[in-house]
Amino acid sequence: MQNQSIVLKDLDNGDYTMEEVQNIISALNFSVIVAITNPQGKITFVNQHFCDITKYTKEELIGQDHRILNSGYHPKSFFKEMWRTIGSGKTWKGDVCNRAKDGSLYWVKTTVVPFLNEKGKPYQYVAIRTDITAQKDIKKVTELAYRDELTNLPNRRRLNNTMNDYINQLTPFAVIFIDVNRFRNINDGLGHVVGDLFLKEMATRLASLNTAEEMFFRYNSDEFIFITKDVAHVDRAARRIIGLFDESFLIDDFEFYASISIGISIFTEDAHDSEQLLKNADTALLSAKQSHKISDYQVYKPNLNREHNKWLMMETKLHNAIKLDKLALHYQPKINITNDTLVGMEALLRWHDEDLGEVYPDTFIPFAEECGLIGDIGVWVLDKATRQVRAWNEKYGTSLHVAVNISPMHLTQENFVASVQATIDEVGLRPQELEIEITEMTMLDYTEDLIQTITSLRELGIAISIDDFGTGYSSLSYLKKFPIDALKIDRAFVQDIISEPSGIAMTAAIISLAHALGLYVVAEGVEEPEELAVLERHGCEFVQGYYFSRPLPAAEFEKLITQPILRK
Repeated sequence: MQNQSIVLKDLDNGDYTMEEVQNIISALNFSVIVAITNPQGKITFVNQHFCDITKYTKEELIGQDHRILNSGYHPKSFFKEMWRTIGSGKTWKGDVCNRAKDGSLYWVKTTVVPFLNEKGKPYQYVAIRTDITAQKDIKKVTELAYRDELTNLPNRRRLNNTMNDYINQLTPFAVIFIDVNRFRNINDGLGHVVGDLFLKEMATRLASLNTAEEMFFRYNSDEFIFITKDVAHVDRAARRIIGLFDESFLIDDFEFYASISIGISIFTEDAHDSEQLLKNADTALLSAKQSHKISDYQVYKPNLNREHNKWLMMETKLHNAIKLDKLALHYQPKINITNDTLVGMEALLRWHDEDLGEVYPDTFIPFAEECGLIGDIGVWVLDKATRQVRAWNEKYGTSLHVAVNISPMHLTQENFVASVQATIDEVGLRPQELEIEITEMTMLDYTEDLIQTITSLRELGIAISIDDFGTGYSSLSYLKKFPIDALKIDRAFVQDIISEPSGIAMTAAIISLAHALGLYVVAEGVEEPEELAVLERHGCEFVQGYYFSRPLPAAEFEKLITQPILRK
């Protein structure tokens, strides 16, 4: 704990000194379930009672966040409300259903108390819990444990039990692993509500093939498993499943087609336990995806492991790159072309690996999102970029700002706003020196939660810009819904200024649209003086691109801060 006086709010309506708080926590440690997290929600302390009920060791818990215990029982809004409450310095109370390491569910009556520093900002949270599992309707919770709430299909736990029963009985069966191709495009393009409705409709179609010998299970997000005892006809089963996607989906006035990839493994030909069967089916699934057919399936063969190992190697290397601080940021200057001054920079992620060479962001960022590493990368980028611009501003007496790209997956995290605020507070950065860039596709998921997240960021004083504008499907209605500050014109439009007859008209239209909405404009990818002249003539305020500078390592960028901006 920090060596300063603090205030513990709402505990018997009293204010406590640091010594008194330490005594309280010491007493609680022997009687109830206690965990302490940092402002970003990472666990920094658990007592033995916490380990006993969760069945995790302290070593497994420290550094994790509480999502490790998420049972899926509560909606995201439940936790977002909790974070809003404690982030504002207030105590939160509620009953929470968690999942232990062994898969069992338990209920805890929970009180989360924010510890505030002298500035009134939370610097850690203490969660105090008591076990109330016996007081809950265990029958209802048990049913939840075996059925997926969204699709009403049997869930992963039921799948494991079914597979283990067949294995113990030595019953031959096939695991048919199904994954929706580019499901993220549906979620990002049409919104999570439509995405959920699509999964429900998909589950209905799949369940139409259920028989006494064959059953579908929801495995994870857009992944489903089909278990069949008819191992002699797995090809026919795969084609039947693919046939369910011949017809379009009509969801909330959106009509679209979806495709799937399928991987198949067979007990006992390919493996003798459920874990290996699923792993082999997943390996075959990856091979099917790489065929680039609209929908395809692949039966597992041992030689498929080599390709799978390649992706596992990349995941391991990316893990290590994050852990060992081997990622790097380059900074591309942002120039105000009304007076040719440096006003800020965009932080761009770089990864050089000794074996893989230069790995480009358009390769490893989607991969990081797929394997769940994007959260850690986002935290790293935000911390690194804000510390760097803060150091430059202090050293040179400037007011430069840094723009950071944020994945749509970050914006859906319950504690994202609190995490950003904790970072800028810790770094000492003024909020107006940070700009968050979101993609145009993110705007299409205009849920109230997303709008609230962006609104909360702007209320902190952080600028919001739409990156790569013009490449997605935005309309004026989307732009009006979002509290944003700027549009960034995609480099494709800038390049068309010279190469396409309509290029100037398109660029001018985007600039006029932005100004009509009270937004400023940043043009990306400016390389030629002719491009710059057109942008300047039509009132574009800021540009980035090789005309002024390529993205630079921090040491090279620093030289630009004290130099005049020169045109070619």
